[in-house]
Amino acid sequence: MRKEESVFDSDQQAEIEAGRESGVDVSVYAKKEFMAIQMRQIRQGLEEDLDVSVYARTDYDWFQMEEIREGMKTGVDIERYASPDISYDRMRQIRKGLKLGIDLSRFAKLDAKILKQLRKAYVTHVNIVEYVQKGYSAEQLEPIRLALERGIAIPEYLTKEFRGVAIHEICLGLEHGIDTKFYAQIDFSWQQMREIRLGLEKRVDVTEYAKHLYSWQQMREIRLGLEMGLDVSPYRSLMFTATDMRRIRKRLLNELVQGTVEQRKKTVRHREFEIVISSNELEAHLIIKNAGDKEYRYEEIRQALKKEGIVSGIRKEDIQRMLKDKLYQKPILVAKGVPAKRGKDGWYEFFFRTDLKKTPSLLEDGSVDYQSVEWFELVQEGQKIAYYHEAERGEEGFTVTGRMLSAGKGKEKKVLSGRGFLLLDDKKTYVAAHDGKIELEGTRLEVSRVCVVPEITQATGNIEFDGCLYVKGDVGRGTVIHATEDIIVDGAVEASHIFCGGSLLLRRGANGIDEGGFEGSIEAGQNVEGKFFEGVKIKAGKEIHSNYCLNCNLDAGDRIIISGKKGKLAGGTAQAVKEIQAHTIGNRAQIVTKLYLGTTEMMYTEKHELDMKMEEVRKELTILNNAYIKYKKKYKPEVRNSMDIYLRIEAAIYTKEKQKKKLEMKQKRQKAELAQIEGAKAVIHGTLYEGTVIEIAKQRWNATEMKNITVKRSGNRIAVSRN
Repeated sequence: MRKEESVFDSDQQAEIEAGRESGVDVSVYAKKEFMAIQMRQIRQGLEEDLDVSVYARTDYDWFQMEEIREGMKTGVDIERYASPDISYDRMRQIRKGLKLGIDLSRFAKLDAKILKQLRKAYVTHVNIVEYVQKGYSAEQLEPIRLALERGIAIPEYLTKEFRGVAIHEICLGLEHGIDTKFYAQIDFSWQQMREIRLGLEKRVDVTEYAKHLYSWQQMREIRLGLEMGLDVSPYRSLMFTATDMRRIRKRLLNELVQGTVEQRKKTVRHREFEIVISSNELEAHLIIKNAGDKEYRYEEIRQALKKEGIVSGIRKEDIQRMLKDKLYQKPILVAKGVPAKRGKDGWYEFFFRTDLKKTPSLLEDGSVDYQSVEWFELVQEGQKIAYYHEAERGEEGFTVTGRMLSAGKGKEKKVLSGRGFLLLDDKKTYVAAHDGKIELEGTRLEVSRVCVVPEITQATGNIEFDGCLYVKGDVGRGTVIHATEDIIVDGAVEASHIFCGGSLLLRRGANGIDEGGFEGSIEAGQNVEGKFFEGVKIKAGKEIHSNYCLNCNLDAGDRIIISGKKGKLAGGTAQAVKEIQAHTIGNRAQIVTKLYLGTTEMMYTEKHELDMKMEEVRKELTILNNAYIKYKKKYKPEVRNSMDIYLRIEAAIYTKEKQKKKLEMKQKRQKAELAQIEGAKAVIHGTLYEGTVIEIAKQRWNATEMKNITVKRSGNRIAVSRN
């Protein structure tokens, strides 16, 4: 150690030594007024060949230094936020905005969480500035922003008295098309709003409990009772606590479902008779004992039953037959009640096909008939698409003791959620809000905009559409298609560029290279399916399906499936994370065909970057904790707790610990994903030809001609097994 460095603590010395090892001018930061964590930011900037003089100042804390350094690395205008008066978290939001071409510096005095909402709003092209100016908090701005992004008419309901969670509840109601006037009131807590909203979604009569004096827990018990078809009048009084309500509700449900009361089977014994009443009071049996030569009359039996409270469902003929035939000493059914019959549940009637499957049918040879795929059904604006039939009231019953059993109403179905439709005033009829394709998944109904065109050629021009695109004819060479959702093409596809956020279906396939050498490409967020592909570059977020691929560059996030006994993958490259499956791979001419499976270079890079970030956070935490301990030892609590630097270190440790936990969660998810693809494989049902190269997680194997095999990685080698 140099003599002049004796004033530095061990962490500062470590940063100075690290700078020397990397060849930077440590004199820039080898000053005792810089903490080790600040030195670290300056050293890293020097190593990245940045002009650290901008932030190598003691009035910047280490987080501010980091934000300025990150901004310099990405080339943004750091002058917009490089000021000691702007906290690091506000710096971060301004920096992230500048990186996207959004200048938030005029809002630099606002809370960082508000800046975050502004940044996200600018990205999605919605305007929340007026709500910022009116003084809405970040917690309120988030649901407002999300509502505006989804096209929900929230502005007319807004008031600053509503918390963010309350605004969220109103948004959910508007999105479901329910009448939010029942609960969009400042006197309701957000939990009370939620209970009323859930009731409206389940189509129950919320006027039974939409009252401010009920706690949300009481509301919940009444709501659950109504959803179950119970008569809630026995327990909806405010005198009952939520716990009392729950107990009564469960008893009523037990009686409704089983027709039972909470008592055991009742047996009444007399000198001559024994009467047994079932636990649910729906049956009564009589046994006559020690009758001898006595003759009993019907009225005598009737009076005995009445004396024990058996007054309904008397089986007169059975009693008279028992007396006539002297069926004594054994139980005879003398009274029978009628259980309550639950009403029919509510149900939806849909006026479109709900059984459409995107899965194409298989032909006799195992190949896929892409012409037969029913991808969607189209509806027109104003078309009736669904009607709700309300639940029906059931039939009442009675017990042998004359107690009436209330008939439970059937359960109502939840209001349909989704977009692209209108719920009419009757709250039962659904109509399409615009032309488009209709899809139902569970209780979510969507009518997505569809652009239908006869064909796309250089004459018609390129096309860009926010929604689903349906091309009835061909797609010509040199054209560019972009859609945010699915694309379906009925005709042939020549060398063109196609991009979609959803899935792509080419019923007749695509030829990616024309005579002029123009190369086509396809990219989809989900799946890509087509009858054949020749000379096409394809990237799919999930799977690629075809019957034939020649000289293509295929890249699938999950699988590549080439179907049928004539299904062939030959030439080019095919990369998939989990599986590549085909009948034939390569050909007799030994065309070079490269298959890549398992972990990709990008995955390795992401893992390395995540590990590096974790290591950096651990080192910074060590430095901060050492400084924290130093201050605790050096100063008394009443002194250090008033020191700004000590409080900053304390806050920084908390922030870094949170960052560490987030990184740990990411690493855990990443580890699970990598473990999932350990079993990556190539499955060949027919012939694998020589000339094919298979690489699985960086282990390479040059194939020899083989039939009906599966190729996997086993340890550090490639293993081949028979199917």
